[in-house]
Formats: sequence, structure tokens, C-alpha cells
Amino acid sequence: MTNSLVRLTGTDHGKAFGLRASLISRALSENRRGIRSLPEYLEYLADRTVCLTLLAGAGSRWLDSLKAAAAEGRAPNFDPARPRGLFPVRNVLGRGPDPVPIAAYAVDAFRGLGRRIIVVRGWEAEIDEEILKPLGIPEGERSFVTQEAPLGKPLGHGDAVWQCRDRWKEAEYVLVNFGGDASSPFTARAALIVLDALVSLGEPVGLLLPAARFDNPAYPITLDSFGRPASFGHAKLSGAAVPSGPGWANVGLRAYKASSLYALCETIRAEHWREGQGYSIPGNDPAGREFALDNVDARLAEGRLVRLLAAALPEELSPVKTLADVPAFEGAISRVRKDSDALLAGAT
Repeated sequence: MTNSLVRLTGTDHGKAFGLRASLISRALSENRRGIRSLPEYLEYLADRTVCLTLLAGAGSRWLDSLKAAAAEGRAPNFDPARPRGLFPVRNVLGRGPDPVPIAAYAVDAFRGLGRRIIVVRGWEAEIDEEILKPLGIPEGERSFVTQEAPLGKPLGHGDAVWQCRDRWKEAEYVLVNFGGDASSPFTARAALIVLDALVSLGEPVGLLLPAARFDNPAYPITLDSFGRPASFGHAKLSGAAVPSGPGWANVGLRAYKASSLYALCETIRAEHWREGQGYSIPGNDPAGREFALDNVDARLAEGRLVRLLAAALPEELSPVKTLADVPAFEGAISRVRKDSDALLAGAT
């Protein structure tokens, strides 16, 4: 009989959200590594996992919103040169200063899950003082990587991950999240544990994609008849509108097998990078010259190597793109953290 985790990340994906409180215990009972203790499993995985948090620069929409606020005389006391992930918001972590930088939530979501790499474009000292030290993350457990901008601007998060490949390519798993999202510690932990359990069962999987249900997702996932992701919509990346209607979308967290991530990054780089010109990837907006993790995900989906973990809250995808997004982010992260704390307290 097919194992329940296999079904819940495939044909029965629609049932995963209702069973999310049992996902970790299912992974403990179904993995073939013989590990039945959650602390032991987390220790096993932490030794084999690299956690990448992409904490990039400001972003044009963010800067425009700061300029508009300044013109109206309501500019916040915040240097626009700083990454927007350092913008202060309400602290619902239960520790550390209040307010806390936006990106503290993404960093904290990976607590205890592996060695940390923070991908930045400067501001390391400020990130260290305002996020890492207050969260109690020791220097020996994390490091910074600066994303280079060969054409004068960053060329996408896929390129950022490729640039720091020497830090993660020898790992077994790579978790990736973004500094502006309302990240859930539960979703991160469940994704890593379920991915490893599937691998231990011999499932052909290179990416486990946490997802939530939305009325009109900006990044819709198309599924095949087995409930596996077959294609992805991304208006900004493609320069075209995406279909409307209810559907599943990723919430900004990805759980990769490191070997699969490396192989696809290497292939895309070899096929589509031109020195002095950037990337020219079919389906991407030609003007952007970017390489996104979405391109890796699409290639893995072509090989039927992506599984869906449809167990995330929609609020986890509440990125701060402008000042106007801050109140919604604070409301979203409050719900996400309460939900996560309750689920993790009940995990065995």
C-alpha cells in the first residue's frame, strides 16, 4: 500500500492542510531511517542541511513608496539605502527587541534546521547587530555571502543561490526563504522532515514545495493528474499575465535536495549565461536577464521531481514590497506565528 506521505504530497494533496498537525508525526513513523524521536531526527537533519535566507537590497517599489511618503511629509525614520528587511515591525517572536526587523522572521523560521547562509548586498554589520545577535544565532552557525551584480543589478535569486554554491553543494538538503516574507517555523520544519522521509522511502523527489490555497494566486501552480506540480506561473518573471481563479501557490519557502538543485543550476548556467549579457532563459522577460529559482523548479517539474506540501497558510505569503504592506505583514506574521507555535507544541 502506498505510504500516506506519498499520497499527501501527490494525489491526496488536497487533504494535507486538514492533516497538517499530524505531518511531522507521520514523517517520524514512515521514514525508513529508523528515527522515531523528533529531537533525534532534527539533529540528524541539521547536520545535513544548509538554510539560505535571501536578504537582498531595497527594491524599486519599496524605494518609490519611501519617496512618496517623504513627499507627503510622513517618511519613517529609516535610511532608504538600507535593505527593506531591516525595516522595523512589531515583534511577536516572544524574545528580542520590539520592534524587530522584518527579516528576523525569515531568519528565525530556520532555527535549529541547519547551517545558515545569509545572502546579502552589504549591511552585514547591521544585520548581525539587529537580527542575528538579538536572535541568539552564534557566529559559528552562520555566514554571509554577498550577491554580485555583474551587469550593475542583481540577476535573480537563482543566480544568488548559484553564486554561493560552494557553501551548500556538499549538503544533502537546502532550505531557501526570503527576508521579506511572513515565514512559518512550522512550515519550514515540516517541509524538511517530510522531504527527508520521502527520500528515505525511495521517492524520486528533488524539491518539496510548501503551498497555500489562494483565490487568485500571483504565482499559480499547475498540477498533473497525480497531484504533482507540472508548471508555474509568474507574471513578473515572464512579463505576462497569469491565469486568474482559485489555486495553489508557493509561499516563498523551498526545500531542495542539494544534488538536484546543483545539477539544475549548473545546467541552466551552462545553457543560458552569456558573459557581459546575463541570462537569456526561454519564458523569462528578456529585459530582466535574470535567473530565478522558478526556472530550477520548472525544470525539476518537467522531470516529475517536484512534490507539493499543500499545508501552508496563505498569510505566509505576505511580502513587504511597499510601506503600505507593513500593516498587513504585521497582521499576517502574528497569525502565522501563533499557528506555528501551536502546531510545534503538539508535534511529537
